[in-house]
Amino acid sequence: MRRALGLVLVSALFAGSASAQDSGPIPEAQPLLARYVLASGALAVGGGPEADAIAAAASGLSPRIVGPSGAMPLLTQGTIALAVIPREMTVIERAAVRRFSGGLPLAVPVMQGLYLYARCNKDGAVDERLRPVLQALLSDGGQARLKVALAMYKPLDAAALADARDKLASLHGITIPQRRPGYLAPDGSLSIIGSDTLTTIMPEMLSAYARHAPKVRFTADLRGSSTAMPALAAGTTIFAPMGRELWQNDLDGFRQVKGYDPVRIRVAYASHGPRTDGKTPPAIYVNARNPLAGMSMAQVQRVFAAGAPGGDIADWSALGGAAGAIHVYGARDDGGFGSAMRASKLDGLPFSARYQAMPSGKAILAAVAADPLGIGYATWIDAGDAPAGVRVLPLSAHDGGPYVLPLAGADRGAWPISYFLNIYVDKAPGRPIAPAAKDLLRFLLSDEGQAIIARHTEEEDGYVPLDLHDLVAERAIAEGL
Repeated sequence: MRRALGLVLVSALFAGSASAQDSGPIPEAQPLLARYVLASGALAVGGGPEADAIAAAASGLSPRIVGPSGAMPLLTQGTIALAVIPREMTVIERAAVRRFSGGLPLAVPVMQGLYLYARCNKDGAVDERLRPVLQALLSDGGQARLKVALAMYKPLDAAALADARDKLASLHGITIPQRRPGYLAPDGSLSIIGSDTLTTIMPEMLSAYARHAPKVRFTADLRGSSTAMPALAAGTTIFAPMGRELWQNDLDGFRQVKGYDPVRIRVAYASHGPRTDGKTPPAIYVNARNPLAGMSMAQVQRVFAAGAPGGDIADWSALGGAAGAIHVYGARDDGGFGSAMRASKLDGLPFSARYQAMPSGKAILAAVAADPLGIGYATWIDAGDAPAGVRVLPLSAHDGGPYVLPLAGADRGAWPISYFLNIYVDKAPGRPIAPAAKDLLRFLLSDEGQAIIARHTEEEDGYVPLDLHDLVAERAIAEGL
C-alpha cells in the first residue's frame, strides 16, 4: 500500500487526469534496476532535442535524442533516468510505466509545457541519484540556463516554481541497483518480457525447449502486453510476446528509438468463443433479439467506418433486417484497442459518424444488450462479463458467407478478425536476429510447440494452434529473420 508521501505525489505532481488504468491491482513489481548509469557515472536522459538543454543545465547527465514517444519505452525499462517530454504523458504511457515499476511516474515541470518524468516504486520513491539533479534544474541558476537554451518555452511562474521546489523537498529517494543494458541477465539467462496470458504456457514451452537446447536458459517476466514493446525498444527482452496487436503508441515509441518497425510472428490464435469459462476474443456483438445471420467484412467496414467502398450502411434494412437506424458502439479511438482495430480491421478508415465510443468492452456490451438496434465491436470479454442480451455475430471474409464463429474446433483461419499470440522481434534491416531468438521461434512454431499450445487451449487465457495455412506462412517468415 502506498505511503502518504506516494499519495501526495500522485495528486500533486502527476500530470494529466486520473484514469482507471492509474489504479487497481497490477502484478507484483520486481525491484527497479538502473540501466541508465553510464561507465563515466553520468545518468542517461532521453527525449526530443530538449534533452540536450536539460543535460547542459545540470551536471552528471548524458542526453539521448530518441523523440518524445521513444523516450517512454526507455524510461519504462530503466535505460534512461529521466524522460524529457514536451507534453503530458498519455494514460496508456502512464499505465505501462506503472505496470512495470509498481508506481505511477513522477512528473516534474521544468518549463511551461515541458516535463521530466521519472519512475517511482509502489511507495512513490525515486532513485536517490535524481534528487540533486531535479533540484539543480529547479534552482535559480538551472532555470536561468534553461531560459536561454529553451527560448521557445516560457519559464515557470513563481508560484509553479515554488510548488515544484516544495514537492521535491519532501521527495523520498531509494537506492536502485545498477544493471548493464541488454537482455542478458547476470546469471547468463536471456530475458523474455511480455504478455501475462502466457504464465502457464511459456514455462512449459521453455522447459520443453530446454531438452533441445540445454545450454540456453531463459527468464520470463510476464506482467502484461503493455510491458513487451517498451522492453523490445529498450533491448531488455530477446523478443516481445503480446496477446494483442501493436497499438499506435507502441509502434511510435519503437520507431523513434530504432528507426524501423518490429517484425511480427503469429504463433497462435488468441482465445476462442463465445465462452462461459474463459475469455472470448474480440468480436462483433448484436442484440440477442437481432435475427441477422451474419456479416461480411465489407459490410462490417460499411457499418463501423466512414467512406468504405460501396458506401456507408446506416439502416438494418440494407442488411436484410427490418427498417431501423443502426446504432454503432465501440472502443475509444485513443491509441489503444479502438485505434488498433480501426487501423487493422477497418483499413484505417475513420469511424462512422454514428459510432458511439464507450469506456470499456463491458460498457459496449451493456449498450448493445439494452438496444435492439445496436451493434458493437468489443475487446476480450472475461467469462460472466457478457450480459444475456447479446450474442456474438458470425462473420465471413466474403459477401454471402459462409459465416463462422471463432470456435476452438473450427477453422480459425476462416474467422476474418482473428487476433493472435504475436511475437515481435527487433529485426534491423540487413541484419539477422539473435540466433537464440530465432531458434526459440522455430520451436514455438514446430509441431511440438503447437501441441503444447493445444494442451492449454481450454484455460481461461488459452490460445488455439495455428491452422496449416497460417502455420506454413509464419514458419517462412521466421526462417527469413
